[in-house]
Amino acid sequence: MASSRLFMPILCLLAALGIFSTSLYLPSLPAIGKALSASQESVQLTLTVFFLGSSIGSLLLGPLSDHMGRLVVAKGGLVLFVIASFWCAQADTILSLLMGRFLQGVAASAGPLVARAVGRDLYEGAHFTKFSATLMMVISISPAIAPTLGGLIEFYFGWEKNFYFLMVFGLILVILVWIWLPETNDRPPTSLHPYAVFNNYRILFKTPAYAWLCLGVGLQCSALFCYVTMSPYLFISLFGWSAQTYGYVGIATAFGNMAGFAFGRHMAHRIGATQGILIGSFSSVFLSFAFIGSAFILPITSTLLIVYVFCFFCMQALSVVNMSAAAMNFFPHMAGTSAAMVGAVQIGAGVFGSLLASLLPVSPFALGVTLGGLSLFTFMIGLFLEKKKWLGR
Repeated sequence: MASSRLFMPILCLLAALGIFSTSLYLPSLPAIGKALSASQESVQLTLTVFFLGSSIGSLLLGPLSDHMGRLVVAKGGLVLFVIASFWCAQADTILSLLMGRFLQGVAASAGPLVARAVGRDLYEGAHFTKFSATLMMVISISPAIAPTLGGLIEFYFGWEKNFYFLMVFGLILVILVWIWLPETNDRPPTSLHPYAVFNNYRILFKTPAYAWLCLGVGLQCSALFCYVTMSPYLFISLFGWSAQTYGYVGIATAFGNMAGFAFGRHMAHRIGATQGILIGSFSSVFLSFAFIGSAFILPITSTLLIVYVFCFFCMQALSVVNMSAAAMNFFPHMAGTSAAMVGAVQIGAGVFGSLLASLLPVSPFALGVTLGGLSLFTFMIGLFLEKKKWLGR
């Protein structure tokens, strides 16, 4: 079933749908504000509502994928994504763009949800951790490619064309999924009664380790989205970079994540999930404190910030992949619902992270303090899990 050469590439494209939809138009945020006569805070809300839509969509579509199958959810979500992308491209007010981004977020949530659920249908334990790391390692290319591509599209054709590009991207995915992605959910249909759906989510959080792992995932993803939301204003407004030059900043984040996920994949059979969480989160805290300390000694340049971002997200990736895989390993019989909750926490954290960024001063120092603080809480969760021995070796 999973032997097709297109199987893993399709899953990677599905998993990348959300982050690609976010990263592509980041260089256009200042231009959107000027074109639609909107404030910086209003334009940043287009990220927030996308994350909110993705979180809600994930919670709704997860049980559907357990009941009706992975393919129905993937196909329906992609069709809605194409429609929502066209809406965003046609938006002539900030309110219309916000509405389109919310729908786009709901639709985009189907991609990573289905990718994770399909993986959990086929793999378990360390094999699933390795699968997750492989998936995340490949999709980490998206933040390297998307901002660069988005900056070029915005510079030569205008910000609207980024959303037309996403529309075409969605159409291509529809074709690939329709023809080549197999159905992997061979379990009996589950009930879609509201009580049954609510009870399934309640069961997830009756497992304390699952709840703590989701909290850790949320904290680390909040750090990522806080940086994503603040970065255009740091590099374009504060450091004076052009929109197309800013696109290259995504390469630092992307290759940092790729290195971390590659290390996590390599170590999947060598260290336990708890050790991966502790190593990754502690290293993130150490790097943040070192960056904050340097701010008192050296002037913070764009180069120093990029080096910090690369190293931080490299180590953060190690903790994220171990927390996500460990959480989903608890519930093989509810892979869709479990994946939905993990996805909702990840993207829902984007709401918190992007709102946090809008409240913070546009400052590398403020960014370092925030990322370090969130990683410190994650490290404390790792210590708690280690003490309880909930995840085994």
